[in-house]
Amino acid sequence: MIKNLSITLILFIFSVVTISAKEEKKRVIREMETQFVEELTPSIDGELNDKFWQNVNETETSFIVFEPENGAPSNQKTFIKTAYTDFGIYIAARMVDNTGEPIRQELGIRDDDRRNADQFGVILDTYQNGQNAFYLKVSASGVQTDIFINRGRRDYNWDAVWKSHAKITENGWQVEMEIPYSSIRFPKEKDQDWNINFMRKIQSKNETSFWNYVDNSIDGLVNQSGVLTGLEGIEPPLRLSISPYVTTYYNKFGDESGMDITGGMDLKYGLTESFTLDMTLIPDFGQTVSDNLVYNLGPFEVQYDENRPFFTEGIELFNKGGLFYSRRVGQSFGSVNLLGSDSLVTKPAEAPLLNASKITGRTKNGLGIGFFNAITNRTYAKVYDKESKELRLEQVDDLTNFNVMVIDQSLKNNSNISLINTNVQRFDGGNNANVIGSDFRLRDKSNTYQIDGFGAYNNIQNLEGFVNDGYKYNISLAKISGKYQYRIGRNVESDTYNPNDMGYIRNPNQISHFASVGYNQFQPTTIFNRYRIRAGANYSELYKPNSYQDFTTWTDLWAQTKSFQSFYLNIRYEPFKTFDYFEPRVKGTKYFKTWNYSSRLRYSSDNRKAFMSSVSVGIWNAPDREQFDYWVNFSPRYRLNDRFSINYDINYNKQSSSIGFAEHFKNDEGDVQQIIFGERDIDVMSNVLGLNYTINNKMGFNFRLRHYWNKVDYFNYFSLTNKGDIEPIAYNGKDLASDTYEKHDTNFNVFNIDAVYSWQIAPGSFVNVVWKDAVQEVNNMVDMNYSDNFKNVLSTEHRQNLSIRLIYFLDYTQIKRDLALNRS
Repeated sequence: MIKNLSITLILFIFSVVTISAKEEKKRVIREMETQFVEELTPSIDGELNDKFWQNVNETETSFIVFEPENGAPSNQKTFIKTAYTDFGIYIAARMVDNTGEPIRQELGIRDDDRRNADQFGVILDTYQNGQNAFYLKVSASGVQTDIFINRGRRDYNWDAVWKSHAKITENGWQVEMEIPYSSIRFPKEKDQDWNINFMRKIQSKNETSFWNYVDNSIDGLVNQSGVLTGLEGIEPPLRLSISPYVTTYYNKFGDESGMDITGGMDLKYGLTESFTLDMTLIPDFGQTVSDNLVYNLGPFEVQYDENRPFFTEGIELFNKGGLFYSRRVGQSFGSVNLLGSDSLVTKPAEAPLLNASKITGRTKNGLGIGFFNAITNRTYAKVYDKESKELRLEQVDDLTNFNVMVIDQSLKNNSNISLINTNVQRFDGGNNANVIGSDFRLRDKSNTYQIDGFGAYNNIQNLEGFVNDGYKYNISLAKISGKYQYRIGRNVESDTYNPNDMGYIRNPNQISHFASVGYNQFQPTTIFNRYRIRAGANYSELYKPNSYQDFTTWTDLWAQTKSFQSFYLNIRYEPFKTFDYFEPRVKGTKYFKTWNYSSRLRYSSDNRKAFMSSVSVGIWNAPDREQFDYWVNFSPRYRLNDRFSINYDINYNKQSSSIGFAEHFKNDEGDVQQIIFGERDIDVMSNVLGLNYTINNKMGFNFRLRHYWNKVDYFNYFSLTNKGDIEPIAYNGKDLASDTYEKHDTNFNVFNIDAVYSWQIAPGSFVNVVWKDAVQEVNNMVDMNYSDNFKNVLSTEHRQNLSIRLIYFLDYTQIKRDLALNRS
């Protein structure tokens, strides 16, 4: 009955949305001709009065508003010049501002384009495929942002080396940009055109506009660019750069302290005009920002963000279907075999990275190729034998090679198809894993309808041969543009599908169907600038044994008012009970029955104001077992001036009478005889304080303090029945060897400080000073209040680290050019 209901709902949604009128608009594509300038170079000082610019034509243009009033002409004029040399492309822009408001100039670190500042940017689609582009922006305070756009995804970790300078004038402000050919990629053709667009943001009006009209009812930004003509005789240069670095560390933990010096180098080499080799030799990620660690009570692995620079830049080709989770590289996979008289002294938290390299690029015909390889070293745990009183080393991790290969072909109409293979080889007897997958995205000519899908097959083997294999596939049909949009699809994951040696999946063994429909108001109304309403349903069942799991309906609303305040409301409801096969933590037919609904409301104020805030509240209720959860988030930010700002984020989550897995009772053979669930009160609180002080657009200081506290207090225990219900049992959670505490009670704390001073001493070259302070503590003292608990954390021994790093960028093309200029 439930399956028929879900199918009926999906067909109903499909029938409703397919009769919506297809909205097509005639698009005018603007063109701009650039000019070649010989034997001259501008000084890039923002003055725009160099001899270089004297004979370059200036284009006076009215930009077209993207938001808030999409399609309207901007009433602020912009004047643009473009020119090119044998070295790079140059852009000069004058932004007239007669709004009567001061031009916003908040300073910030590089790539932080959310600051309260006017901006000018250029989008370069050098291969004219409408899918990939280099997006370079400069704020009125001179802060650079560079982004690589890949099919709508914005990669802020892509960093190019280019020059720019902004200057405030009597009539507005202006900017000058030098973009070396070595910083971007383009085809090796004698004469060529590039797709281009220019962006301007007037912060006082919260207005973003583009030179070539970008319709916000059409999916995509790059595919709505204009054209830059007149590029003749340019050639991709030899792209060779190295970034050697040296780091000095002072480490302290308790009474122990020490100094260390490390060095290494990053290398970039252009194999062709399209493909680049990136290598990191003797990598050192000691200055990477601390993880937001959490205490995990659930059945699934927590997925953490990747913060290591080499693994965040230029990986867009590899991010397909969850097959590449870069945190696996360096993760400690092994376990320690302890004998009866053994005790564990230390166990490695990660496997040292020996080296890593990647080759990425895309040809003029749209063929993208990616190759990634990394090697991690063996690791050992220290084990103490109590009987022999000897200390020995036990191997934990193998010498391991991680490899990814991707082929991705761009097709017309912003479509694509790709093939990806991941492989993990362990050289000391551990499991070897291989996954092959493919995805596709097909769109119609108007960029309105899309069908996309993904499929993968995995195989795991050890020295004795086959271990297991599995597969996954999904497919969906969607209307992605226009006021009325929808999506309908199916996802299947076999019970043995496991890409987690190099990828990430929360839980396989699932078949799900989903459908959603939405209405988007893109133009301002009397009250709102924009709003969106959506509704949908999800139906899932277990792959093996094939049986019902859950059916969920949801609806949400997002709106932005005329005063640039935004609201979001989400309501989720399960009309039938859910059969949770994962919480019992055993494979087979065991499940836990539950029924719940939830709601969430979020409000955000106008971020242009000196004080802005975001507030979220939510509830989660399971009426059948009287469980009620709520959470509150408050995130204020105060900008004292254009250099200094303070932000704070507090989250509190209270789960009363939460029911969940506690432990397994096993027999002497290790088989699970009884599954024990516990009733517990859970309190989760996190506090994050951030201080940002920017001295100028090349130098700044950032301070971040985070304290995370999770307290779990058990008070009742139950046995899970074969029908998914729970029955009280005579068990108090005490450890068999002691009656003093409940072994499941947990008081978990993480405390981190990351203080960073960064100084850009030259393009691509930095001096970074980083201080870290870290504590991670787990105990069972659940009776402490927040104040006492925090005092206990501060009194615990901290692991502290002070590091100073110098990294210097050396570029072959730039050095060659400087030498030539010096000779002349």
